[in-house]
Amino acid sequence: MPDAGQPPRVRRHIVTGVAVLGTLVAGCGTSDAGGDGQKAPASPSRPATVAAVTEAQAKAIFARHQKVNNKANAQVSDELLRSNETGPMLEADLAGNKRIRGKHEEKIPAFFYRDPQFYIPRTTGPAWFAVTAAETENGNTELLVFVDTGGGSYKAAVGVWLAKGKKFPAIARNADGSATAVTDGAALGVGAKVSDYLTTAARGKQSATGLVPGPLTSQLGKSWAKTVRRINDGLRWAGGTSWKARPQPVYALKTADGGTLVMSVSDQSQTYTALRENVWYQPDQVYFGLGPKRYYTRFSGERLWQFATHVPSSGPADVLARSTHAVSASGS
Repeated sequence: MPDAGQPPRVRRHIVTGVAVLGTLVAGCGTSDAGGDGQKAPASPSRPATVAAVTEAQAKAIFARHQKVNNKANAQVSDELLRSNETGPMLEADLAGNKRIRGKHEEKIPAFFYRDPQFYIPRTTGPAWFAVTAAETENGNTELLVFVDTGGGSYKAAVGVWLAKGKKFPAIARNADGSATAVTDGAALGVGAKVSDYLTTAARGKQSATGLVPGPLTSQLGKSWAKTVRRINDGLRWAGGTSWKARPQPVYALKTADGGTLVMSVSDQSQTYTALRENVWYQPDQVYFGLGPKRYYTRFSGERLWQFATHVPSSGPADVLARSTHAVSASGS
């Protein structure tokens, strides 16, 4: 299946050369005192912000995450992963562990970072922060999101790799060095826009895009259209593939150009049905270990996609980074 230059599946490990922001002010709602010395009532339309992590806390969370993942990789431990990850990242890595235990994928070696940069917003929902860092061996850059899962316990939820030839936009900074979380507006729907585009492109059709052509839009869509056509043209199997944005938290940061950097998640479903008797279908090897290697009547597979998209204040959105992993396979 199309891969569009996906770096090797890796989990984050010991970091080198940590660089963090200056001290960030914990997010607290402010109140004004009236002339009688009493506090003015809080506006019901402006909920209080939650406490953001400090520089030292963000550094410690990132370091612990990598240390635990290094151990989880060595032991192929689901338990350690669950203690350290959540959301789509955990889902993808649990599927990866299943494939490793089934001897369909190699164990993940130690992995190192350099020059991480932290972006810590103050939000009115669960506290979270993002970090970008370069992998020391080949220089691939990853963007990760860490979210407070309760009581100040942070876990990695999203991780995407920057595509070749792309770069992340500058993130807007407040006076205290903090970033700004974007919680509403049309930009947050870009995940659905990307999913709709890829679905249309994989069907070999032209659609209005509003997206910058590139490795994660036009090239990826054409590659999947070629794959679908190759399977269907044999007149033995019929089917196709589609993407659908997940209705789960979307993490977004205000960029220095007035736009938004949006981290979103989509499911890709692949479904094929046999047109003849006594034929079989072998899916891409990324599904090995998640289901049978051969299917005789039908095949359904699911891949999980995580995207980072820059939505400028005007003009087309640019899909900059992604990760993709097969997470399930079924059929008969």
